[in-house]
Amino acid sequence: MQQFKENETFAHSYLLCRFDTCYLIDPSHDLEAMHQALNGRTLAGILLTHAHFDHIDLIGEFEIPIYIHLDDAYLLFEDQYNGYAPHAHPYKRKNLDLKFITNQQKIPFADQYIEVIHTPGHTKGSVCFLYDFKLFTGDTLFKGSVGRHDLYSGSLTELRKSVLHLGDLPGNTKIYPGHDESSTMRFETKNNPFYVKWLKQTTK
Repeated sequence: MQQFKENETFAHSYLLCRFDTCYLIDPSHDLEAMHQALNGRTLAGILLTHAHFDHIDLIGEFEIPIYIHLDDAYLLFEDQYNGYAPHAHPYKRKNLDLKFITNQQKIPFADQYIEVIHTPGHTKGSVCFLYDFKLFTGDTLFKGSVGRHDLYSGSLTELRKSVLHLGDLPGNTKIYPGHDESSTMRFETKNNPFYVKWLKQTTK
């Protein structure tokens, strides 16, 4: 796995490879570095955790399938809601090979698969991707925090359910968010103030 770290404008992007097959998660910057990291391997697809501009800026640079939840697909083109406004998104709909994903769907990855976990709350179609005890959470779960729920199609109720659901994953699951530092599920279930508060509310 290779991480392309966030900058002032764009979020973390990740390249996952197994043998000669790779997937890009939330490609937003460092296009040249991504091509170098591929090093001749096949890029099988792009995985989008959600459709905010800081996670999707490079999707038009690759002629490969783009996996996104149906509830966020329209958001790719609604610039007043995805964050591009007053500018326009840099890709064209006719050039995008969109593949709509659903909860618990398994995306083939060489001899294994990447599992989709639908985690609405930050946006209605937010998802996390789970592979080999690595969880790519986009803007749903951060180290010591959670994503915003006050943006278009966000929901505090749904975010709470999603974060608590993620807490059921094994403690040694490594968390790779769209922003800030990586973490583990064990650390978050013990120390994340949102998770701890919400869990207590469910047990009262």
